[in-house]
Amino acid sequence: MRDFFVSQGDKAFRGNQVYEWLWQKSAHSFDIMTNLSKETRDMLEENFVINHIKVDQMQRSSDGTIKNAVRLHDDLVVESVLIPTKTRTHGLCFKPGRL
Repeated sequence: MRDFFVSQGDKAFRGNQVYEWLWQKSAHSFDIMTNLSKETRDMLEENFVINHIKVDQMQRSSDGTIKNAVRLHDDLVVESVLIPTKTRTHGLCFKPGRL
């Protein structure tokens, strides 16, 4: 995102602002990114899409492992596994497919 904003003649920190909205504030629309100008939000709308996902299934194991089947906007399903340990949480595994 930083490179995109620089290529548009804007400041690189705008990419940080968008990142924060998407990953820390879970924004589902550019319109709610109120610390960006209307022109900037319009530019984002013209160049990018925020696709929505839906958790179809979630399973939790007694050891804390979480398995999700997430349906993407194109109807593909991604399976993810989150495996916690005493010191950290181990990665995600993805398997695309259709239900």
